[in-house]
Amino acid sequence: MSAKLRHNQILQYLEEHTFASVQQLVELLDCSPATIRRDLIDLDNEGKLKKIRNGAEKILSPNAESSPGMVGFYPNISDYSNYEESDRIAQQAVELCEQRDNIFVGEGRITFLMGKYLLASQVHVYSNYLPLLTYLISQDYPHLVVLGGQYIKSQSLLVSPDNHSSYQGRYLIVSGDGLTEAGLTKSALLTFMEEKKMLRYADKVVAMVEADKVGVFGGVSLFTLDEIDIVITGKQADPKVLERLKEHNVQVYLV
Repeated sequence: MSAKLRHNQILQYLEEHTFASVQQLVELLDCSPATIRRDLIDLDNEGKLKKIRNGAEKILSPNAESSPGMVGFYPNISDYSNYEESDRIAQQAVELCEQRDNIFVGEGRITFLMGKYLLASQVHVYSNYLPLLTYLISQDYPHLVVLGGQYIKSQSLLVSPDNHSSYQGRYLIVSGDGLTEAGLTKSALLTFMEEKKMLRYADKVVAMVEADKVGVFGGVSLFTLDEIDIVITGKQADPKVLERLKEHNVQVYLV
């Protein structure tokens, strides 16, 4: 089998399975581990996959190979504690939106995953989270409002002191580093400040939180339970915290 054909089959397998171990690819392509490792190095150098220990993962984002400043800019699948769950959470958040809704979207790895589901919609996205914005721009998504300001590279944010008094949206969709009876918490202070600003322009707050962060205190208190309208999380989330959410009239989606 030629190298080109092997490469195509590896990339096709990753599209369907997200991760691939060297052993899985050896069995799939009926060739040696050394050959597979060379193929993964070649494809990683071309920016077509991300080589990881003993295997490879699908790339989530546009190719940053020719732009050194973009290295580390987009999340990788291995950055997620449970990629499949995070992806379901992001999909559910987009499914909440109606056509031509205005939504404000905050920073976070889960919010980045909303991008591919937004592509089939006509939802108007207001955000300062550059990985999501640049992904949507790269896919020719026309319904964007960039909340501008100073670029903070360490958090991939545009930070502005200005208020946007004319903006209004149905949802503010945010992620967090923890969710307890005290509310949604976040560790990044600048992100916290920017998402607090967005709250002024949205009717409802949607919090996207992985199941393993429910019951965990993750930093600065971003929104109390009384400020959160909807929580989307995984089915393994702490049931005691979920019960407290419902007592505060928070609508819960388990995915």
